Formats: sequence, structure tokens, C-alpha cells
Amino acid sequence: MKILQVGLGNNPGGMEAFVMNYFRELARQGVSFDFVSMYGTIAYEKEILELGGRVFYVPNVKKDYFGYIKAFRKLLSREKYDVVHVNMLSAANIVPLRLAKQAGVRKVIAHSHNASAPGIVRKLMDGMNRPRIKHYVNEKFACSEKAGRWLFGDKAFERGEVTLVANAIETDKYGFSESNRRKIREKLGISGDALVVGHVGRFQVQKNHEAILRIFHEIQRKEPAARLCLIGDGELKEQIQEQAKKAGVLDKIIFTGVCQDVERYLSAMDVFLFPSLFEGLPFTLLEAQANGLPCVISDQITGEAVLSRENVTMISLAESPEKWAKAVFKMKEAGRIEREEAARRLAEAGFDIHKEGQKLMLLYGR
Repeated sequence: MKILQVGLGNNPGGMEAFVMNYFRELARQGVSFDFVSMYGTIAYEKEILELGGRVFYVPNVKKDYFGYIKAFRKLLSREKYDVVHVNMLSAANIVPLRLAKQAGVRKVIAHSHNASAPGIVRKLMDGMNRPRIKHYVNEKFACSEKAGRWLFGDKAFERGEVTLVANAIETDKYGFSESNRRKIREKLGISGDALVVGHVGRFQVQKNHEAILRIFHEIQRKEPAARLCLIGDGELKEQIQEQAKKAGVLDKIIFTGVCQDVERYLSAMDVFLFPSLFEGLPFTLLEAQANGLPCVISDQITGEAVLSRENVTMISLAESPEKWAKAVFKMKEAGRIEREEAARRLAEAGFDIHKEGQKLMLLYGR
């Protein structure tokens, strides 16, 4: 079976994590993916090639629309794919769906990984294109009910036209490690039992780093030894660093950049802070819960991503930074969930990649 994955960017985020988690699992069974990218580079390229995948580059559709179409059509004609799986954060670009349909691909999949479209232009394109998706696809996937309803509409979801495909992870990989905690805290220069509040996410509007700074400022007022660990990169990073400098907390914040070993850093944290403005079903929240970390998250995140209210507190974005800070201190006192219990909860909720990988292969073949 020849499968083409579309939509991955050059910055590893949740959508990229989804595809790679399934690729790693299915590669063990001899299944390979091809990838197409319009960004000049693609996240995880080295690993993709090591796993037997291939990467094809096409012009950026925003800069060379006709060049993009010509190159994409040529790829589809030459490779004769059985499945074209288009991973989407919005419907701003549905050209791959149309081209796959025109090329006679047996299975064309639109997969919703988000629950909103930031930016005026993207919102306009998204609004125009969403009704057209149904004409090009024969499968609609979504990471959550919220993401499915948003991209495909309530009626399509209620008619059972949308298949939920879990953002599954390798639970053992993210389990808490005392050794990793010690090594990473030493590497970051964190002394003793200082409170470490952590976040994993791209520096973009969706992840709400400005709110993270406001909350951390309140935490600092009550616990000066506390540190904030921000993992990721993105277009707003320098802006957030400047705001942190003005707030007088820059020297208390650790900017790690993109990490390929996020699981080790999770063990070094005490509380996971996630005040996103919107999400489909965030991988990083699942990974934090797999680590047993207590989490404080926004009420804009789907309840499907919450495995237990025991160590996850959900707060309205309208609440004050003081209230968020109080929740962080309260969750720190609650402590971690035991490693085995955390893994059990993820598996029971359907987020174990070993089981979900088999389901995806059946969906590709049906």
C-alpha cells in the first residue's frame, strides 16, 4: 500500500507528532510513508529517511500556485498512491485534496487537527473552502469531536461521516524518570526542589504565551525561586522574550528551543501550564499526563484530552492570572500520578499507539 502524507511543516508540532508516532509504529510492520512538503525542509526529515520514508519537495502554494499544482500532479501521476492523507490545521489550502481526487487516488483523506483558524486571511479562505471538502474526499478524520465538528460541520459529524483517529503516543516513552529529572534540572541549572512550571508549544498566538508570562509573574511574586521552562520555537519567540524582559522575569525563564527529547524535560517539571486559546486535541497535554504531571489548562481544550480531573485543572481564560497561579500551586501540592497508573489511563482512553496503529491501517485499507 502506497501512502502519501501531506501537510507537515518544518517546525515539529502536534500535527507532525501525530504522523511520526504512527509512522514509527507502522514502520515496524514494514509500512512506509512518503511525504510532500512545500517549505524547503520538513520536520523529522532525518528520521523519516531512516525509517524508509521518502520526502518530495514542491513549490510553496502561496508563492508559486501553478508551480505547486504542476509538481504535485507530476508526483501523483508518477507514484500512483493508494492513499493521500492530508493533515489540516484549517481549510485554507484544499488544493491537495482536489488534485488527489482528479488523479483518481483510491482513498483521499481530510484530517482535522485543529478547532479554529487564526488570522483574517486564513479565516476567509477556511470559510470559503470548508463546504468544498466533501466533493474531494471519501474519508473525513479528526483528532477530536471538537476538531471534527469545526472542519466538517455538525451535520456531517452527527451523520457519522467523521472518524475519530486518536492522537496516540508511546506511553512508556513519556513515563516519569527520576534519573531524567535529576539530569535535566542539573543541565538547566535548577537548584534543589525549586518549582518548575513547564510548557511545550510553538511560539504562536494559539498557545497564548502572553498569558503564560502573566501567570508566571504572579507565581514569581509568591515563590521567587520558581522557574519557567518553555520548550519550542516560532515567530513570536523574540516578542515573548522582550515582554519577559520588561516584566523583570526573563532571567527566571528557560527557553530550550525545539527539543527532540521532550519526555526528559517533562520529568524535570512540577506543573504543566497550558492556557491555549484553541486546540484540536493537543499531543503535549497527553504527553504531560503520560508523565504523571499535574496540569493547569484552559477551558478551550476539549475534555477528550483530559484523562482524569484528579491531576488536571481546567480554568476559564477570563479568570485572573492570580487565580491561575493559585491553581498551579495547588496542583504542585497534589503531585504526580504514579507511572504505571498514568500509562494505564492513557491506554484505557484509547491513546496507546500500539493499538491505534492497527486501527489506522484498517482505515487505510477499507
